[in-house]
Amino acid sequence: MSECHQLMLIRTYLYKYKIIESPVCSCDEGDQSVDHIIYECKLFEQERTKLKAMVERTNKWPVSRDKLSVQFYRHFKEYMDNISMDKVQE
Repeated sequence: MSECHQLMLIRTYLYKYKIIESPVCSCDEGDQSVDHIIYECKLFEQERTKLKAMVERTNKWPVSRDKLSVQFYRHFKEYMDNISMDKVQE
């Protein structure tokens, strides 16, 4: 599944366009947004731990999405490739 397609399945996006009734994440810890998935969602703690370790070699966590997508692109892409969008849609 392409990254653009994954973003369109995020609950805040679907809720914004009244496709679903609630933006709340399957983890029940907040609205499912891009930032929630990257920085907070407990469903992806294991995957995030590796990304966070790579970032913390040279920076303080959390870093901005811009920095993730430029300075830490390879590690961020690996994180995004490894998270299961099935967990996001539960």
